[in-house]
Amino acid sequence: MRVPIRPALKELKEYKPGKFVKGAIKLSSNENPLGPSPKVLTEILESIKDGEIPLSVYPWERNEEELREEIAGYTGMEKDNIVIGAGVDGVLDTLVKIFIADSAEAIIPVPTFSLYESLVKIAGGKPRYLTRKSDFSISVADLSSACTEKTRMLFLASPNNPTGNCISEDEVREIAQSVPEAMVIIDEAYVEFADSSLLKQVEENENVLVLRTFSKAFGLAGLRVGYAVVPKWLASLYKKVSMPFTVNSIAIIAAMAALKDKEHIRKSVELVKHGRKFLTENLQLKVYPSQANFVLLDVAPAKSSDVYDALLKRGIVVRNCSSFRGAGDSLIRISVGTREQNDRVVEAFDSLF
Repeated sequence: MRVPIRPALKELKEYKPGKFVKGAIKLSSNENPLGPSPKVLTEILESIKDGEIPLSVYPWERNEEELREEIAGYTGMEKDNIVIGAGVDGVLDTLVKIFIADSAEAIIPVPTFSLYESLVKIAGGKPRYLTRKSDFSISVADLSSACTEKTRMLFLASPNNPTGNCISEDEVREIAQSVPEAMVIIDEAYVEFADSSLLKQVEENENVLVLRTFSKAFGLAGLRVGYAVVPKWLASLYKKVSMPFTVNSIAIIAAMAALKDKEHIRKSVELVKHGRKFLTENLQLKVYPSQANFVLLDVAPAKSSDVYDALLKRGIVVRNCSSFRGAGDSLIRISVGTREQNDRVVEAFDSLF
């Protein structure tokens, strides 16, 4: 006889990352096509060679402090507002543990990043879903109305994954003020590719925090480094709840080096913005406006699963969005690649449609 598990876990679905196929162009996980800064690789190798990263020793607290200082300089916020974790996923995991317990609720406008839902369920909470408008924007009135006395978190990705659209400062301000007993989580994983940020809302509202990552624009997805800009009252609580040593020594060194190479960040963002424009103008289908490093297109009346399979046969891996709650069965998400990769995508779609 097996040991019983918590009933809520039976409802969970395993997270399915973007598929990797050897030899194919991978445009399914919104990674940086340029990779990390060469200075990151140099810094890692030299630090290991010089003994500055003793792999037998736990990450130094001073190194974590230095990373927080670098992030503070990059964001223009104070170091005491910065917390770090193993990717945005790790930061989110800690935050959900702080706010969600049995019977607590979280509002999730869909379609969006599926991990929000999973983490809430794992913590014993109840996700409540709000369907976005046809253009994937959010009705502030509907969102506020969906909140109850049990609501403790609201998840707002900006730019949103997989739709690529943003939410405005005025909307966030209105939402935060309408639900003072709930934490408004702004996920800015793709903000480097967008026209603006919502960081200032953390200073304006005690119940707003902003998530960021080194996985996208900085090209460090394999090292898992994320952070959040939080109200100061939450920072010390976060450190109590977070697992110790969540960011490893190599990742800390790499993140600091990545922040210092502003030219590589500029090139990465420029590549994405040019490529995003190229795909939007040349894919002869409905392409939704995007502020992220991907585009979302509707292949109706075809099915996204069929188009995904057809592209895979042509050596191109994209994201079939039918796995996103509320996304339907005709949406495809394509990460912006190099110019050569984007050309191949357009050629493939021209042959299919």
